[in-house]
Amino acid sequence: MNKLKIPSELKKFTPFFHDIDLGNGYITNPETYRMRNCIDLFFPPLLKLSGGNLRGLKILDVGCNCGGFSFAAAKYGAKEVIGIDSDQKNINQANAISRYLKISNVTFKKLTVENLNKKFFGKFDICILAGILYHLENPMNIMKIISKITKSTIMVDCHVHYSSNTTEEDTPSWWMLSDTDQKNLEGLFENNQILSSKQYLKFENETKIDYSGLPNQFNPSPHTSRDLKFIQKCMPHPTHEMTSRYNIGSADPGSLVFIPNKKAIYKLVRYFGFEDILEVIPHRFSEIPYLMRYRIGFFAIRREKKGPFSVSILQNYHK
Repeated sequence: MNKLKIPSELKKFTPFFHDIDLGNGYITNPETYRMRNCIDLFFPPLLKLSGGNLRGLKILDVGCNCGGFSFAAAKYGAKEVIGIDSDQKNINQANAISRYLKISNVTFKKLTVENLNKKFFGKFDICILAGILYHLENPMNIMKIISKITKSTIMVDCHVHYSSNTTEEDTPSWWMLSDTDQKNLEGLFENNQILSSKQYLKFENETKIDYSGLPNQFNPSPHTSRDLKFIQKCMPHPTHEMTSRYNIGSADPGSLVFIPNKKAIYKLVRYFGFEDILEVIPHRFSEIPYLMRYRIGFFAIRREKKGPFSVSILQNYHK
């Protein structure tokens, strides 16, 4: 008998945003390889940093969605993984996948990072911040919270604004713009037609990106501008209406977000004591955002306060 790509017990939870390999030919999202590409990019250096596996480590996955990074961490031996997300739909999906895989070392909770503190779960060895920091109205406050509950390392996957002008790139800067992100393009009904990832990819390939506005840090990113055109053309309803009609997570209407350049985000994590930065250099099969340098990945690691090597004045200050 031919196996279906999505198990029958998970079909009612579709569409999934993460493409999680369930084994035996099953997968949560057969049309995209985004999560698997991210795992291939981030986990080899993470495992090397951790001595070859994650055994004995406690890991927090912030904005876990349906659990792609959480399940990967569990697979490589983490003692405990906790995924949090503000969207109940995402948590329901993650719990359903966890039941299907019969995984015991992963827990998912509906919780915002703003309300997170160490009294909930204690402290973590590693915190995963994948696709989070550029959706925040207050990244300083979030990093303050994360720094209090993370013992060693944060793994960051983040959109950044990039300039080919090296002088501008060496200056910390933040774009300010309204967050128009729609978390799920797949499976949205519009005039009895389904908007598919194929439709978006066709639009993406046909629509050129205008990079002329890059030097102005108060302009939306060129990719955001292109995505706005797609939303206006194919998804004309306002954000709050999309949420109520289609039961999907989306950004608050008109919310302001801050997108850093690389220099700014490095300065941010170092301010909170994560002094040592290990950037993940994309391989040639990586996704385009990493190759084009408008999305970056890195690990930021705390230094020991005692030992033969000095720590910064700021880290001493935050003792």
